[in-house]
Amino acid sequence: MTLPPGTRLGHYDILAPIGAGGMGEVYRARDPRLGRDVAVKVLPAASARDRERLDRFANEARTIAALSHPNLIAIFDVGTGDVPYLVTELLDGETLRARVERGPISQGDTVALALQIAAGLAAAHARGIVHRDLKPENIVITSDGRAKILDFGLATTTSAVPLPDDDTTAGTSPGLLLGTLGYLAPEQARAKSVDHRADLFACGAVLYEMATGTRAFRGDSPADTLAMILHSVPSELSFGSGVAPGLAAIVRRCLEPDPDRRFQSARELALALEALSHPGSGPGAAAGPPSQASIAVLPFTNLSASPDDQYFSEGLAEDLVNALARLPGLRVASRTSSFRYRGRDLDIRQIGRDLGVASVLEGSVRRAGSRLRLTVHLTGVEDGYHRWSDRYDRELADVFDVQDEVVRAIVAAIAPALGRVEGGVRRVTDDPDAYDLYLRGRMLWNQRSPAVIGTAIRCFEDAIARDPTFAAAYAGLADCYSILWVYGWMGPAQAQPRAREAVQRALELDSTLPEVHRARGNCVFQFERHWRAAREAFLHAIELDPHDSLAAATYGMLLATEYHYDEARAWFDRALARDPHSAQVHFLVASAACVMCDPEMADRHAARALVLQPEALGPRWPQTVARLMTGRLDEALAIGEQILARARAPVFVGVMGMVYGRAGRIAEAQQLSHELKDRASRGEFVSPVAHLALELGLGVGGDIVPWLEACAQGGAAPFGVAATNRWLLDGRRGDPVVDALLDRIHDGARPSPS
Repeated sequence: MTLPPGTRLGHYDILAPIGAGGMGEVYRARDPRLGRDVAVKVLPAASARDRERLDRFANEARTIAALSHPNLIAIFDVGTGDVPYLVTELLDGETLRARVERGPISQGDTVALALQIAAGLAAAHARGIVHRDLKPENIVITSDGRAKILDFGLATTTSAVPLPDDDTTAGTSPGLLLGTLGYLAPEQARAKSVDHRADLFACGAVLYEMATGTRAFRGDSPADTLAMILHSVPSELSFGSGVAPGLAAIVRRCLEPDPDRRFQSARELALALEALSHPGSGPGAAAGPPSQASIAVLPFTNLSASPDDQYFSEGLAEDLVNALARLPGLRVASRTSSFRYRGRDLDIRQIGRDLGVASVLEGSVRRAGSRLRLTVHLTGVEDGYHRWSDRYDRELADVFDVQDEVVRAIVAAIAPALGRVEGGVRRVTDDPDAYDLYLRGRMLWNQRSPAVIGTAIRCFEDAIARDPTFAAAYAGLADCYSILWVYGWMGPAQAQPRAREAVQRALELDSTLPEVHRARGNCVFQFERHWRAAREAFLHAIELDPHDSLAAATYGMLLATEYHYDEARAWFDRALARDPHSAQVHFLVASAACVMCDPEMADRHAARALVLQPEALGPRWPQTVARLMTGRLDEALAIGEQILARARAPVFVGVMGMVYGRAGRIAEAQQLSHELKDRASRGEFVSPVAHLALELGLGVGGDIVPWLEACAQGGAAPFGVAATNRWLLDGRRGDPVVDALLDRIHDGARPSPS
C-alpha cells in the first residue's frame, strides 16, 4: 500500500515517503502532539492480514520500545489497526549500505562503528531479543557518526516465502528461512532454531563488507549464496593487505559455521574489538609531551623499624595506583612500570619522562605500634617542582581515610587537566590487621613461586579469620590454589574444592570486585571440564577494571587454547601496553606463545620475564620448549638441566624428559620416566602432563594414549596440556583415538580447517 502525503495514520500526519522494502514502507511523518517529525513504518499487506503475525509484531515492538540504548533506534509507538505501523525516531544520516557502496571503510572507522553495533546488539540480547536480520540496510550511520540498528522484530512471518531476487527470506517456524541471504548464519540457512550467536555471524558478514567493500557471501544466484554460507571455510576469506590480521581474525571468528566456535556474546566481540584498538600506555607509547592528566606512583619507602614492613609500604602505593586508575580522564602508569624504580636514585624528572607522565607521586611510610606516618610529594615532571606535599600522622586504623585524602589532594592538584571527578580508595576491609595480612599475601602471591604460596595461603586465611566478610582475601586464596594446581604441586582432588569454595564465598560477599571475577575465571579455566565458560568471568573482570593486565593476559591464554591466535595476540598487546614491565605478564605471554607454536615469541617474552625477575623458574620452561621447537637441542638441554638443578617439580621433569627424547638420549628419558612413576607410587601427585610430555619426546616410540586419557579424566588443565605439548600433539591428529581424547580435553576446541 502507498500512503499519499496528508494521510492521517493514528496520531501522525504522513509527510513524504522515505523508502520501501520487503518488510514494509517507511514514511516521514509529523507528531502534532509533541511537535516533532518521526519515521513511520507500515507493515506489508500480507502481514497485516495475519492475526498471529500482528500479535507477535505488537509484542515485539513493545519489548524493543522498553530498550533505551544509543545504538538502537528508539521506538515511540505501535499501531495495530487496519494499517499496522511502527513509529520510531527519524534519523539524519545514511544507511551503512550506502556507505560501503562507496568503497571500503578505514580500519579505525570500521572498528569504531563495529564497537557501536556490538554494543547495541549486547543491549538487545540482554533482553532476550535476537535481531535475525542484521545487514547494512538495517544500520544507519547518523550525521554525527553514530551507528543505529533498525528493524528489530520485523523479520518474522508465519508463512513460507520463496527465495526472491533480492535474496530476502523470512520465517520463524521450523523448516522456514529467516533473514537475508549473505548474512544468514548457517543454522538459519538450515531453518534450525537460532540464538543470539546468529546475530554475531551476521555482524561478521557486515564487518567483512565494511573492511573490504565486498560481500563475504554472494553467488551468482540465491542458491549459490546459500551454498557458500553452508560450505565456506572462514580461513579462506581474503581480506587483502589493507586489513590488519587482528581485524581479519575477529571477522573470521564471527563467521565460524559452528556457533560454539564464534564469539559467545556481543560483549565478548566488543571487548575483542577494544583490544584491537586499545591505545598503548607506558614508556614511549605516545608521541609528543604527556598529557597533564597523567601520573606515576612510585613505591613508597619503608621507614619502619622492621624491613619486613616493605610489603605494607608497597601495598599502600599499589592501592593508590588502583584508586587513581579508576578516575576518568587520568592516565596512570602501571604498578610494575613505576615500581621498577624501587631503590634507584634517579631524578624524578627522568623517571617521569621514562614513564611518559606529567606528575610523579612518591612517599614514605613509618609504622610504630598502632601509629602510622605517611609523607607524600607530588612533583611536576616538566619543571621538577613540588606541586603538592603533605604528612599524615594517624592511627593505623585510619589508613583508608588517609588514602582517600591523598587521592582527593592529587585530584585537586591536577584539577585543571583532569576536570571534575570524584574517586577514592576502594575499601576491601575495615580491619587494618586483616588488611595488613592481605597485603602480605598479595605480595607473596605476586611472586608466583610454589615455595611461598603456602605462606600466602596462611596470610589470606588469617585475614579471613579476622574479617570473615573479606571478599578480596577469599579471591586471593582461590588464586593460590589455582597456582598450586597449575604448577602440579597439588592435585585436583585437594586444590579444586578449596578454590571453588573460596570463589563462591567471595562472590557471595562482593560480586563487584574485579579480582573476584578474575579468580572465578582462573578457577573455571584451570579446573572445569567446560573451561571455555571462563570467558564470561574474565570479560566481567576486564569490564570492571580495564587496567587489569593479568585478566587481559589470562583471557588471551584462553583464546590461545581455543586456537584463536590472532585475537590472543591482540589481548597480549593490550596487557603489555598496560604493564610492559610485569614479569608475570611476560611469562603468561611466553607460555601462551608455546600454545600458539610461536617459538620466537615465546623466547622473546620468556627472556624479558627473566630480565625483570632473574630468579624466576617459570619462564625457563617456555624457553626450553621454544628451543626445542626450533631444533636448538643443546640450548634446550642446558636450560632444562639448570631448571632441574633448582627444582624437580614433575612438570619440569617431564619437559626435561621431552628434551632428552628429542635429543635421542633415550636412556636418560626413560630414567626420568621411572622417576615420575616411582614418585607417584609413593603418593606424590604427578600430573599426567609430565608423562605426556616425556612420551611425546620419544616420538613414535612413546605411548601417549594412557596419559591423554588421564588428562581427559580431569588430571590436567587444558592449557597445561597445550602449553608444553601442542606443537607435537597437533601432529598426532588423524588417529581417531587421539582426536577423541584431545577433543575431550579441549572441550571441542580444535584447529580451524585450512
